[in-house]
Amino acid sequence: MSHSARSLVRPLAWLLVMGYLAFIALQYHQGYGGAAAGERPFWTDYTPTYGAALLARHEAPENLYYPKRMAAAARVAANAAYDYRLTDEQLDRVGFPPWMYPPTFIVLVLPLAYLAYLPSLAAWLILTAVPYLVAMRRILPDGGLLLALAAPPTFYNLMYGQTGFLIAGLIALGLVQLRRRPWLAGVLIGLASVKPHFGVLIPIALAAGGHWRVFVSASLTVVAMVVGSVLLLGMDAWYGFIGTLLFSLEGFGAGAYAWHAMTSVLSTVNLAGASLEFAWAVQLLTSGAMVLLVAAVWYRGRSEPATHGLQCAVLCLAATLAVPLVYLYDLIMVVPAAAWLLADLRARGGRSGEYLCLGGALALILPLYLIASRLGFQLGALPSAVLLGLALSRLGPCGRSLLSWRAAPVPPRSGRA
Repeated sequence: MSHSARSLVRPLAWLLVMGYLAFIALQYHQGYGGAAAGERPFWTDYTPTYGAALLARHEAPENLYYPKRMAAAARVAANAAYDYRLTDEQLDRVGFPPWMYPPTFIVLVLPLAYLAYLPSLAAWLILTAVPYLVAMRRILPDGGLLLALAAPPTFYNLMYGQTGFLIAGLIALGLVQLRRRPWLAGVLIGLASVKPHFGVLIPIALAAGGHWRVFVSASLTVVAMVVGSVLLLGMDAWYGFIGTLLFSLEGFGAGAYAWHAMTSVLSTVNLAGASLEFAWAVQLLTSGAMVLLVAAVWYRGRSEPATHGLQCAVLCLAATLAVPLVYLYDLIMVVPAAAWLLADLRARGGRSGEYLCLGGALALILPLYLIASRLGFQLGALPSAVLLGLALSRLGPCGRSLLSWRAAPVPPRSGRA
């Protein structure tokens, strides 16, 4: 990328960040004003998180996994957001989801119950953003923070108060430390197990890459977290969580999930008009392919440590394609991958088409919900697939063979782009 192009990108990125903040502020202003006028209150995905913390503080934690008790707690949390001024009729207009996180996540969010709603929301956003921002800074010292702030998934996580910052940040930080501080890397990766489905490919990558100290450290961290949650919350909370797993899967067929906001391969195929059974078949085939792909890339990476950043990018991107339950805010996993790709483009030289491919894939994430809700089809898997193809093409002959196409190697350039 030329110097003039980079000088243009930076102010545009800052304008995008300002636009995010202005839009979110407007939504909150209108939401609170509408609620005061008796309309449907504005609420975010953080509301049930705060409700879960309140319930775990005042009741038996296993009650989280009883839908009626969790719905009641979420109603209390929603009312707390409006200083307890909402009517029952207003609360009835809001649909509250069941609690799907493991008890280890309860331990993490329990301190939020000791704060008022808005201060707890601010604390949640700030504290969970720290590992994400630190990771982006470590991956891409020049411009990583701006990329982290301007990337569209950041908007969705700020808007809804979701878990994306925390999970992507912990995983990315762990991958950054993988070769230099393997025991610390394992601890960070293990902590990300509070949202376990985005880590399903990590054990495969670590085993294929021969990173056994990281594997052991992550495993011990997960075990310690489980034991700690049992000591703090009791075993019944785990029984409740395990008992709800089947209901979570049944939710796909029962219409319990917002398909237009879901960006997985499953949603992409289903919204294209295919049956749910066919969509599941495509999703499972994709998941299997991602397992084999990650194993192959990380095994080859044993002898090519210089490609570590690209290996990490492949892992993060493959995770968003392998998992059936992926929402817009979960695509925050794509952002560290984009940072590793950008770092590689700068270090080894990249064509203008590769930069456009990277920027276009990230930009496409922003209108995904509008496209799906207004036009009825989902493109959510496309950004990850495009960036995954770019990462494989940058890996050299091995990566290109996995793409089943040949391309001339990118010649190295002197200096930074």
